[in-house]
Amino acid sequence: MWDGTMRYKDSTPEKWIYREHTRVKHELLKKYLYVWIIKLGKFHRKIIFFDGFAGRGEYIDEKTGKVLTVGSPIIALRLADELLRYCEEKKRTPYFDKFLCIAVEKNEDNFKNLLAVINREKKNLKFKDKIEILPINDEFANVVSKLVKEVGVRIAPSFFFIDPFGFSGVPFEAVKDILSLPRTEIFFTFMTRDINRFLGLPQVEKHLNALYPTSEWKQIYQIQSWEERDRALLNLYVKSLKEIAGIKYVFPFRVYMDEKYQTLYYLIHATNHFHGLKIMKDIMKKQGASGNFAWLGPKESLYRHQQKLFDDTISSLKEYLLKIFKGKSKTFDEILEETYQDTRFVEKEYRQALKELEKEGRVNIIRVTSKTTKGLSGKDKIIFPKSNLKHSILLVDTNLRKSQVKVYYKVYSLLDGRKKILVTKVGDGSIIKRFDKTPLPKKKTDIICPHFLELKWAYGCPYDCAWCYLKGTFRFRPEGKSPVVKPYDKIRLHVERFLSEVKEPEILNTGEIADSLMNEQAKLPFTKFIIPLFEKQQRHKVLFVTKSANVKNLLEIEPHKQVIISFSLNAIPVAERWEKAPHVLKRIEAARKVFEAGYEVRIRIDPMVPIENWQKYYLQLLDLIFNNLTPERITLGSLRGLQSTINGCTDRTWVKYLKESSNWGRKVDFKTRYEMYHTIINTLHKTYGFERVGLCKETIEMWSALGLDYRKIKCNCVW
Repeated sequence: MWDGTMRYKDSTPEKWIYREHTRVKHELLKKYLYVWIIKLGKFHRKIIFFDGFAGRGEYIDEKTGKVLTVGSPIIALRLADELLRYCEEKKRTPYFDKFLCIAVEKNEDNFKNLLAVINREKKNLKFKDKIEILPINDEFANVVSKLVKEVGVRIAPSFFFIDPFGFSGVPFEAVKDILSLPRTEIFFTFMTRDINRFLGLPQVEKHLNALYPTSEWKQIYQIQSWEERDRALLNLYVKSLKEIAGIKYVFPFRVYMDEKYQTLYYLIHATNHFHGLKIMKDIMKKQGASGNFAWLGPKESLYRHQQKLFDDTISSLKEYLLKIFKGKSKTFDEILEETYQDTRFVEKEYRQALKELEKEGRVNIIRVTSKTTKGLSGKDKIIFPKSNLKHSILLVDTNLRKSQVKVYYKVYSLLDGRKKILVTKVGDGSIIKRFDKTPLPKKKTDIICPHFLELKWAYGCPYDCAWCYLKGTFRFRPEGKSPVVKPYDKIRLHVERFLSEVKEPEILNTGEIADSLMNEQAKLPFTKFIIPLFEKQQRHKVLFVTKSANVKNLLEIEPHKQVIISFSLNAIPVAERWEKAPHVLKRIEAARKVFEAGYEVRIRIDPMVPIENWQKYYLQLLDLIFNNLTPERITLGSLRGLQSTINGCTDRTWVKYLKESSNWGRKVDFKTRYEMYHTIINTLHKTYGFERVGLCKETIEMWSALGLDYRKIKCNCVW
């Protein structure tokens, strides 16, 4: 029977099929328990594992119905026994004197099965004198209440695993009572999918009033986006643990459904001990293929075999630390303790970031714990500047260090079948790196995207276009997609090294992960900083990609022969509806000004959206362009969206146009895309005599259908 939170009784066989997300949960539990038992057992000879929803003690195979593996209480028992066997084998002191497993299960059918499994398992335990299990047929909250009243602060160190079906039966008061006791922590399966699904139903109100300590959850129902509600439900619970239960460290791990790219639940770890947080976070980091504290369900295998879209993580951590600790002196341990739960980085990445900042002259480090400059740990003190001194420090040393920045090369296979030795990155790749994530196409449905060099001078964008892929790319950065500019002197160091060594002509794209003109209000605008560097040579060019209309600085710069300006445009109704950027007419006016000033100007009409009467509006756009300038080339692209982009968007009204899947996310259906491209290309040929057209992120099949040769691609980012 449905009880307001789930469709089936807890003993229903469907609930005990062993699924992949359960395996991931049990792996996290086992890995953490392994460390927890060893560490706590050293100082407290009795330790307790409390399983609040112990279930049937075993799981079945979905196809055969046969027992496939054991449940969480048995996992804990076996682990405890294995650790004692190891101690005996190594002739060392046992990790603990007594391990007590309290297994609570309210459902009678499940409890009967659990008892049978426990009795079977006991026979296999070697150290029965040190390992005890106490099965209890009762409600989780009832058992907790008795435990708190009868044992209270005298309780031995205890790890509470709270793994319910649905979200009923876990009142916040019970969780608060647990965490009020010394040396306790919880690992809670917080089922946001089910809360989200039933949020507006009157019959679940009592469960949610018990789950949350306040009525704030009712406001979340007003949020339209499923993804935003999901995050809001989690954030409210985390906030409650911290502010009402007084918990110092709370960290979640996101788990998606096996068959669908949608959040199923979060595994929330709560503790008052930093070392507990650190151990769990380090384990979580390694558990998901993306390295972003999530198991991605159907996308997990994809992430295990492809490079991350955003791999320049250390640079964002460096800027975050400089901002958080501005003008302060902190030990390495203090930095970890104060920020570890607020970032997606682990200790080795902190160490790398701080050592790089030291090498760049942006922080000073006084080593106390470490004996050499190679080390960084413990009480080593890091002194952060009150103001950003990076320019004055680095400028002195630029010429000295330029030769120390290495240029790395690699043999690349090109779209036309040739092989060529090209630059793969300069230095650590944080400034100049080849965008080579798109594999060479083989099937007709594969995407065409020639590899190009990124000049990663900044992250983010001041605009908020509905479909912006940066929302997905930067979803785990502390600053989100808010603009962050990297140190100019580091940029200068890498760019000058590249320009002085690399002989093969290249275009360096400044607009892949940032709007190229977003820093034009700065004291030293990016254009006035970077263009003079490129004008000192005649081999390489710098590409600006923008939706901005602020070209004042560009019009003041001479010469500018090594510069390409690419404006992203769209049909006016599309831009007005979904692009939060300067009006299309202002962008075209800006394009005309720089064109008349002698700049090479390219146009991107991307993403094209098949709104009603799209032909009228996109042909109108062509008229507006050619009435003002003749671009060097035009690149066309249709609406598309990676799932991470879609998940990160608040306005998803555009998603309804995505009908087809590809190896670069979801796309408009083939027939509609073809009609749009064919209409634009045909008009460009016949009306304007314009031939220099390319496609962005399109398939071999589409290039062929349009009679275009992708091997001779002339799109926005290449020569």
